[in-house]
This record gives sequence, C-alpha cells and structure tokens, in this order.
Amino acid sequence: MSLLLNSSLTGASSACLLRREKCRRRGRGHVHGVTCHQGGNDDRREAARQQRSRLLLDRRDMLLGGLGGLYGVTAGPKVLAEPIMPPDLSKCHDANAPALDNHCCPPYSGSETILEYDFPATPLRVRRPAHLVKDDQEYMDKYKEAVRRMKNLPAEHPWNYYQQANIHCQYCNDAYYQQNTDDVPVQVHFSWIFLPWHRYYLHFYERILGKLIDDDTFTIPFWNWDTKDGMTFPAIFQDAASPLYDPKRDQRHVKDGAILDLKYAYTENTASDSEIIRENLCFIQKTFKHSLSLAELFMGDPVRAGEKEIQEANGQLEVIHNAAHMWVGEPDGYKENMGDFSTAARDSVFFCHHSNVDRMWDIYRNLRGNSVEFNDKDWLHSTFLFHDENEQLVKVKIQDCLNPTKLRYTFEQVPLPWLGNINCQKTAETKSKSTAELSLKRVGEFGTTPKALDASNPLRVIVARPKKNRKKKEKQEKVEVLQIKDIKVTTNETARFDVYVAVPYGDLAGPDYGEFVGSFVRLAHRKKGSDGTEEQGPKKKGKLKLGITALLEDIDAEDADKLVVTLVLRTGSVTVGGVSIKLLQTDTPAVI
Repeated sequence: MSLLLNSSLTGASSACLLRREKCRRRGRGHVHGVTCHQGGNDDRREAARQQRSRLLLDRRDMLLGGLGGLYGVTAGPKVLAEPIMPPDLSKCHDANAPALDNHCCPPYSGSETILEYDFPATPLRVRRPAHLVKDDQEYMDKYKEAVRRMKNLPAEHPWNYYQQANIHCQYCNDAYYQQNTDDVPVQVHFSWIFLPWHRYYLHFYERILGKLIDDDTFTIPFWNWDTKDGMTFPAIFQDAASPLYDPKRDQRHVKDGAILDLKYAYTENTASDSEIIRENLCFIQKTFKHSLSLAELFMGDPVRAGEKEIQEANGQLEVIHNAAHMWVGEPDGYKENMGDFSTAARDSVFFCHHSNVDRMWDIYRNLRGNSVEFNDKDWLHSTFLFHDENEQLVKVKIQDCLNPTKLRYTFEQVPLPWLGNINCQKTAETKSKSTAELSLKRVGEFGTTPKALDASNPLRVIVARPKKNRKKKEKQEKVEVLQIKDIKVTTNETARFDVYVAVPYGDLAGPDYGEFVGSFVRLAHRKKGSDGTEEQGPKKKGKLKLGITALLEDIDAEDADKLVVTLVLRTGSVTVGGVSIKLLQTDTPAVI
C-alpha cells in the first residue's frame, strides 16, 4: 500500500493550509496525506520516526532504533579544513565541450558587485508533479511563456536560456579553479555539495522564470519518477512546437510510454514494464533504507577547499539521477543533451528532473527528523554564486538552503509507493541463466592488484566482514559499509557497474549474484582540446560506499563471516583497486 509523508514534517501549519487552499481553488478537493496541526520539533521527530519504521521493514528498527539511535551517539568534532568558496568569475578558462559551438564561460567579467542573497518573502510556492500539470492549461501557458521569454533574451544576458544552461557546464566541466589555486577545479558532482548546489541552481532558475512572467507563485514541476504514473517521460516536454521541446533526446524513450529504467546503461531492459517499475521502486527503497544512518551514503563524501588527490564519491541518489540523464540523452555521439554534463541543462526536462532529485533530498531529511546531515562547517559554510531574479550577483551558503521553506517553496504531497511493502528480494539474475550455469563456483579474495572489469565475466570476490552478529546497540553506533576503492574511469566516457552481495558456501559462490545493493555510475565529462578534437582525459580515481546493515538482515546473513561481492560491468571501461567491508560511525545529527 502506498504511503504518504505527513506534511507536518516539511513546514508550519500555515504552509500546509496554504497548500490545501491552493488545491481547493484548483478544484482538486482534499489533498490526500496532508495533515495540518501545530507541532514543534518533538512532533516532527515522532512523525519522522513513524515514517522510518515503515520504511525499515520488519526488523529494520534494529538499524536505527528510532531517533534515539541517531541522537544517542556521541562523537568528537571533525577535523576541519576549509569550505569551498566561490571562484573568481573573471578567470573562467577554456572549458570547451565537443558538443558546443563555443566554450561555456559566462559573458560577464566577474567585476560586478556581489551581495549577500536577500531570501524571498513571498507566498509559499508549491511544486507539482509533471504528469499532473499537463491538464492545467493555465499553468502550462505560463510555463511555456516563461521559457519562451527566457530564450528570447539577448544572447549575453545572464538570464538567457543558454546562459542559464551554461552555468551547469561551467561548474561541471572544470571552467573554474577553486580560490587560491590554479589546478583544483570547482566540481559540483561526486560529493556532498551535489544536492545543495543543484537546489540553489534550480531555485534561481525558477525565480527568474517567475520574474519573466511577473508571477511570484510560479514553480517548476517535478518529474515524479518514483511512482508508477510518473515513470514515463513527461508529456509536457513532448510537443515539438513548444519552447520546452528538445530534439536531442533518445526518441525511443520519450515517446510511446516507455518506462524509465533507473539502472539504464545504454542497453535496453528486456523486462516487462511491471518488472522495471518494481525494480525502480526497490532501488529507491534500498537507497533510502541503507543510508538513513549515514548521510554520505545518500549524498556523497566530503570535499574540502584545495583538496587535489581525492577519490570522488557520490551518493546513491546521484547514481539514480545519473541513470535518468543517460536514459533521456541521445544514445549515440556525444549523448546530447541530457547525457553529457556540458549540455544537460539545455533540455528543459533537466530542471524538472532535478526538481524531483531535490524532492528526494527533502524526503530524506524529513525521514531523519530534519537533522543536519553534516554538522561540519566545511559543508555548512561552502558558498556559491548565482544571478538572482533582480540580475544581482549574490552569494549563498549551504546552511541557508537546508529547509526549502526558507527559499519559499514546498512540494505537493503525493503517494510514495517505495515506502510500502514491495517484493524486493532476489534479483532477476538467476532467471536469465541456463541450467548449465547454475552451479557453485570457487572464488578468492581480491588481492593487491587492481582489476579491470569485464562485461562478459563479472568480478566475484570473497570479502571478510569485520564482525558478525552485531547487537542492536552496535548497529545504532556503526553502520556496515561495503567499500570499493580506486575506481578508475576515463573522464570522457560514461561508465556503470552494479554491485551484488551474497552469502558464500565456504569459499564457493552460489549460482546467482545474490542481492542488488547499489551502483557506480559516472556520466561523460568531455572537453575539446586546443586543436578542436576531443581530449581523451585522465583517469580520475573514485570510490563507492554502500550501506549493507539492513541488507544483511533481509537475507539472513548476519552470522556470515564472509560475503561474496559481485561487480557487474554495464558500460564503459573500469578498473577497481580493492573491495572491503568496514564499520563506520553513524551520524550525530543536530536539528537546524
């Protein structure tokens, strides 16, 4: 049965009543799942605890033990370096992308006055699901007109549609170096700044669209790909005569009701629509369930100013987000527009997609009692620059965007089917195997030599666990994490591998891969060299961390000394340097 988040988690009762009144005026009647009441932090924490208990099914309360498990942990202060600071906009350097006619640097020099952002004091805006707004003609007329006006602005205006799209290229394609460095690029993916930077990016884009049509209530819809009815490409972007249309899409996916595959890797999923929907919901459920006690598993690892030799590590929400990018972009060539960092924001669906990514973060925060994910000044004080709706260059900090109501928006409450009971046990891997393949196979440890993944021969290794049969209190204090280190992928190439875990039979692996636990995905990061040809790019190191505490309970593997870990290459050229299992301290959240 589908479950809903109580709206008391996301704002004051006045905000809830406003949302209900807006729905009433639209003639939509009662807003299901919206409960308006006064309540402080204790009420919200209790509501969050109840929602978490539904998500962490059966024995999952052993993982967190309610909020007490999170709040009961004490940890010393983290070692601080420096937060990421805004770059010098006058020093945007060559960040040519092969698919673009010119580099993506902005037309302004960086000499403008930079002010602290004056957060809006406007009515609370409500973002709605894309598949539900298609029949709201008044809204769609406004949306199209706002984008049309943005596209008609002078080419060098900071609000111009393509200048706005280039912002993503600048911060994803190494157009800027961090302050006081000449070789450390600003990169807003693969780390804990991915979600907050994109939240601000979307916020200012949305505010500019509203300004262009003089409507403070305007919002961008969210692509509701976490529910069955929203899992196809949104119809509002399919009209070739609309300013929302982009011809550079995979036409197999944006027409005829194709179901978005959240494990997509440029190979079509041959499963039935119902099976793909189930796998998508299971992927989302596991992403939340396995990361609630440790935010970096959901959001990505820390990144601090000036760090050069780091292993990039995104969270599993970014992995899910990457699959949608790949599924929409062209399947060949440079994978334009959505399939490549440099061009992704040229497709209007980019912002609709990220609106749902932002919503996923909001739901995650609600489930954790709206606690601060990283009580670390290097995260909270990281600062970004954007042009606001008044053409003013402003600076904003992460600590000021954690509650969307400060940015004066919220999300319409809709069913969350992935919070309910879904049959997520056992993958489809065994079903596709012949009888001859169903046999035990001897596997060994990873060893000390890096290994290249082979699509035709998945890498299977035995990995020792640090401790088995952990008690409830131990699980509240430390989460068991599968770590894959020294992942090397050529930066101009898209890559993906999936990870499965199973219990061995001695030193033998079973006939199937076991349970899917998560994925590594990296989108192409292409640049054009001085001679006009595409640079091959270096092989950057990355790492992958996946929480497995709840998974081991699901498969009754808590008494296992070792696990079989299987890495299945889906696309690209990938080398990994090691596989291990660690116990990591859970978060110590502070309520903001």
